[in-house]
Amino acid sequence: MLELKIEKNFAHISLDRPNKLNALNRDLIEAIDQCMDQVLENDRVKAVYLDSTSPRAFCAGGDVVDIYKKVQATGEDPIPYFEREFRLDKKMAKFPKPILVAYRGIAMGGGLGLSMDCPIRIADESTRMAMPEARLGMVPDVGMGYFFSKMDRAMALYMSLTGSQINGRDALNLGWASHTISSNSWENFEGDLFDLDLEGLSREEVLRKIQDLLGDYQKDLAPLHSPQDLEKIQDLFGAKTLKEIMERVKDRDGALYQDLEEASLLSLALIYLKYDYGKYWTREETLDMDLKVIDYCFKEGDMVEGIRTVMVDKEDQPSFKYQDLEGLPWEDLHRLLGGK
Repeated sequence: MLELKIEKNFAHISLDRPNKLNALNRDLIEAIDQCMDQVLENDRVKAVYLDSTSPRAFCAGGDVVDIYKKVQATGEDPIPYFEREFRLDKKMAKFPKPILVAYRGIAMGGGLGLSMDCPIRIADESTRMAMPEARLGMVPDVGMGYFFSKMDRAMALYMSLTGSQINGRDALNLGWASHTISSNSWENFEGDLFDLDLEGLSREEVLRKIQDLLGDYQKDLAPLHSPQDLEKIQDLFGAKTLKEIMERVKDRDGALYQDLEEASLLSLALIYLKYDYGKYWTREETLDMDLKVIDYCFKEGDMVEGIRTVMVDKEDQPSFKYQDLEGLPWEDLHRLLGGK
């Protein structure tokens, strides 16, 4: 489930749940947390390198199938799972020793929440990032709303409403990755990285030394989204209301509209509102709000139905609670997010 190796001055932590694309279940979350405690107490370790044993995925997110099955079998409230996950996210964000993350393959949901505060986030041409929670009757959680709310509005709404993917170069352009390298360079890079002598260096000096090395491996990758794509995103998702966005997408991009059609309307509304409310929240406040939103999605929304249809039974047509925007409980959603 997790591998830990001490490589000179580095703790090399590898997520090792490849058959589940390293989806975060309770055991893996606990293993990471305990591992970080060991690393913190080891004076020999000056930095952490976090990756996966599989090139297919860094981490595909939280194990929502495991959550669903426990809910169905025992009626267990899923909130304690998310509380545990979010405590780990906060811990990673404030970890005293620098953390480097290798985003090979899929990096979604909880995998991004775990790592987005790390000072060095490395992507390659295989990297695919997304927050596809709307189809699951949820919203982008793990504090990712904090990062969305700092992005250009149209791009943030495009990604969060449709769950569309970005690649390594897109991630670099958006600030979700700090560096890009070639997928053929990982072995040489890691060899040089673990050979660095970091003894006696401050945190800032450690980071500078690692960044200098990354400069030797930096690779200019092609983006998934062309300038024409970005212009179209501005046109479609720059509309003033969620209704206008959906109408524009329906008229001009049938494939993209299908992504919106397959999502929970309640989730889309929460995502849309959360972008503006989130501009005033810290990362920690965003994580705290995400717990309230998840609880609402579980008790009042479409979370259970979304997970069942997309991840468990894999049926095409979920029975979501709301069929039109006008029928949504807009006042309740504003109150939930802190409005009046």
